[in-house]
Amino acid sequence: MSVTIHITWLLLAIAISGAFLLLFVHYRSRYLLIKGNERTMVLHTNQQEKELLLLRKQLSELKLRSLKSQVNPHFQFNCLNGIYTALLTGETTLAQEYICGFALLLRKVLQLADKNFISLQEESDMLELYLKLEQLRTNKGFEYTLKTDPRISPSALQVPCMLVQPFVENAIWHGLMHKATDRRLHIEWMQLQQNLYACEVIDNGIGRVQAQQYHHEGLKTHSHHSRGMEICMERASLYRSMYHTQFNIEITDLSGKENTIQGTRVCITFEIAPAMNIPG
Repeated sequence: MSVTIHITWLLLAIAISGAFLLLFVHYRSRYLLIKGNERTMVLHTNQQEKELLLLRKQLSELKLRSLKSQVNPHFQFNCLNGIYTALLTGETTLAQEYICGFALLLRKVLQLADKNFISLQEESDMLELYLKLEQLRTNKGFEYTLKTDPRISPSALQVPCMLVQPFVENAIWHGLMHKATDRRLHIEWMQLQQNLYACEVIDNGIGRVQAQQYHHEGLKTHSHHSRGMEICMERASLYRSMYHTQFNIEITDLSGKENTIQGTRVCITFEIAPAMNIPG
């Protein structure tokens, strides 16, 4: 009788243990399945976030190139207008010189059209071509200087393409050309810190307030309103959001004697970071 009871208790214990084991295995499987699904969802979410960030970056880069493409045709139009004026007034030698310079400039613009960053040497060469064309257009109506910090290697430093030209154009046509004489323009590239650079565009023109009055009176050729500076501001904002780097544009009037304005200073400060994937 006692043997039978022991066997019964043993079988009952085995049955209970087996039931607990089955429950453990079942819930363990459910737990692992849930955890596996959570990991899958996290991986899927992370993948979606990466794809979204990539799309945003591609969209921003596309907009940057679109904004830049709006700058290029504007000064090309100015060059063509200068050629047209020279031909109209019978200045064929001037027109030929203009055409040669414009052809060189157009070739550079086309070569660099698909790049957000180019070397400072390329940027300076293109800018100087533009300045020489504007000098032809104004019959050497202004003087200019281009200076680069000796610590900078122009061939090595990559800078945003076509960034300075709209401010230079604005300095010439809004600041300098409304003066009778002594028109001077100074452009300087500087290294402020490691990977932090600045470009200054300084003119001794009439200042922004008086220039705005001339603009409203329609004295600019064909009353054409350039969006070049606005585009540069938009580009600066995009660069900051894309690369999380410093990129600031500051415009100030230069004070003279007795609270007069003796020109305008544009300071473009930008940081070069690995995330920019330079070149391209």
